[in-house]
Amino acid sequence: MFLRSLSILAVLFCFSFCNRPFANYTRLSLPTEKQFRFGKGFEAVQKEEVLEIRSSQGIFLELSLRSPFLSAAKGEQKVKSKFASFEIKDQIQVRCNSQSIDAIFSNEKELIISGKLEGENCKSYYEIRFVSLDETALEFKVVFSDSSLNRSYIRILSEETENIFGLGEQFSHFNLKGKTPFLFTEEQGLGRGDQPITAGANLMAGAGGNEYSTYTPIPFFLTSKNRSLYFENTSYSIFDFSKPEEITISFRENGLKGTIWKDVSPVKLVQKFALKTGKAPILPDWAYGTWLGVQGGKEVVLKHIEDAKKAGNPITALWIQDWVGRRKTSFGSQLWWRWIADEKSYPDFKKFCSDLNAQGISVLGYLNPFLANEGPLFEEAVKKNYLVKNKNGKDYEIATAGFPAYLLDLTNPEAVKWIQGIIQKNMIGAGLSGWMADFGEWLPLDAVLYSGVNAESYHNVYPVEWARINREAIRQAGKEGKIVFFTRAGYSESMKHSTLFWEGDQMVSWGEHDGLISALTGLLSGGLSGISLNHSDIGGYTTINNPIRDYHRSKELFLRWAELNVFSPAFRTHEGNRPEKNHQAYSDEETIREFARYGKMHFALKEYLQALVKEASLTGLPVVRPLYLHYPNDRRTHEIKNEFLLGEDLLVIPVLQKGEITVEGYLPEGEWEHLWTGKIFIGKQEIEVESPLGSPAIFLRKHGVWSHKLRRALLPFKR
Repeated sequence: MFLRSLSILAVLFCFSFCNRPFANYTRLSLPTEKQFRFGKGFEAVQKEEVLEIRSSQGIFLELSLRSPFLSAAKGEQKVKSKFASFEIKDQIQVRCNSQSIDAIFSNEKELIISGKLEGENCKSYYEIRFVSLDETALEFKVVFSDSSLNRSYIRILSEETENIFGLGEQFSHFNLKGKTPFLFTEEQGLGRGDQPITAGANLMAGAGGNEYSTYTPIPFFLTSKNRSLYFENTSYSIFDFSKPEEITISFRENGLKGTIWKDVSPVKLVQKFALKTGKAPILPDWAYGTWLGVQGGKEVVLKHIEDAKKAGNPITALWIQDWVGRRKTSFGSQLWWRWIADEKSYPDFKKFCSDLNAQGISVLGYLNPFLANEGPLFEEAVKKNYLVKNKNGKDYEIATAGFPAYLLDLTNPEAVKWIQGIIQKNMIGAGLSGWMADFGEWLPLDAVLYSGVNAESYHNVYPVEWARINREAIRQAGKEGKIVFFTRAGYSESMKHSTLFWEGDQMVSWGEHDGLISALTGLLSGGLSGISLNHSDIGGYTTINNPIRDYHRSKELFLRWAELNVFSPAFRTHEGNRPEKNHQAYSDEETIREFARYGKMHFALKEYLQALVKEASLTGLPVVRPLYLHYPNDRRTHEIKNEFLLGEDLLVIPVLQKGEITVEGYLPEGEWEHLWTGKIFIGKQEIEVESPLGSPAIFLRKHGVWSHKLRRALLPFKR
């Protein structure tokens, strides 16, 4: 039953920039009624020329009535891509960019706003429904009567002092106020702005990336006003935070749907988002030791394990991505994407795994949704039409780094059953306890899919489905909770399916946008976006030979990266794409010894990490946390991306610059004990402490629940 109605006359103004989303201004006359009650304690209140939607928790949303807050258009994307770095230009054909509000209704459950959108050769009715779930949560849905409109825009009011966080793994920025990120899962690029590699990558292949390119974008953000906004849409989107007093959000599809939350703290907001989209599982007991990532065949990897264990490194997992064999390409040593154990490199593979299991070492492998262009599985997939097609109906050949490959069509139920059978037989059945579930972001936007779904709208969904398929295969095999697979690409709901994330292919550098620093920034932003279990390759991955500048991993970088990763859920090395050019965990006796010390330090945190992983599984809170999460009222924490909390009781200020042996950082309110000296620092101040290699700047929260146990666990490593 409608309780109230309102008709508002619109005065339309058009300027020379009418092709912009909100270029036509609509000045709305003031309504007679200015208050609409609905749902569980909600009301929409008109204050001057602003419509506020609020509950007892405060303001959820503010919409300007001076000019359109809703717009739509019809457009077409022009796409260029190489190695899953996409250049996408939008061409708008018609735009409905003037808005009228014809009616506002409210009832016991919802608020409804309806009216018209108009423009040259464009007219559509719209309806917005706000439904209250409880006093902290409000669902919304925007519907357009013209189904041909495939661009949706909404503009909401903000404040100059309202800082913004989240949107998935953002590797360059933590506070997004003033930024204009786009959300689209893709290869992050080489450099992402760090020079000269970015310029070189763009010149050679258009694959340099930029400050917003990411494997795992998630359309969820929270603000310093303790409110958050989540969109269930899946298309390419842009979140424009560049203007101090407004936010404009666009998706390249018809209509919008999502949830707004308002609560007392960012902790509550992250928990509510995780409750809706999914939480991480508990990791098995073996996951808390060192995962030694090496390759080269049975004799080589067993020798590396022996040397590491002699030094006291608590090796609990061997990660051999080359279990399928290797081949040389222009990009380095590449894996065979055949998903069958290479018995030449690892004779009697099942026994190899069993023998290591008997020593308390789990064996991990590698998998992705591609098939190389030869081999029995490829031939079978071609015969059974399990591969993504191009617009001509042929299997879509995709140029990867060094060789062509073909992508599985995850919308084909038979293809899904087939790859799950391969996982169960060739991987789990062979004795693997986990694997890197790589890629997921490579689906071409002009691909033709079995289900008929548009590839543009499915592109961001593909990595979520890839994770779901891996998890389901494990569950079907009766191995839930015993096997860990780790993914790099994702979108909304990924953490519901993935057992663990890793941050993908950082450069082997100290770079802010694509090196060591970026790995920490990605952990913090991703953690606020539902990615609660995450880690990076120790030492980075991408290694480049270049006449201008080589990017080869140094000993110092490897050890500092290992030092950082002591304080993450998984402690795993990666040799990189050119192992012979990188300093490795086994390169010399000193490194073997030092890396073992870091491994033991990480293992000493096992009980604490287990408690944090359990908390993540119950609440969605990340293991690695930005200071902002627990100290949101301290505006200094809104900009901090170079230090972090592990849980609530341990704070780390890592060395992120080459050659540095001291660090400067900020301690939030309270009292903090510097672990190695026992000195007590009073919070809300900048501090500087020594931090030579092997003695990271660790601070324990005085009177923290875990502080005594953490001190006892870590002090034996004092130098």
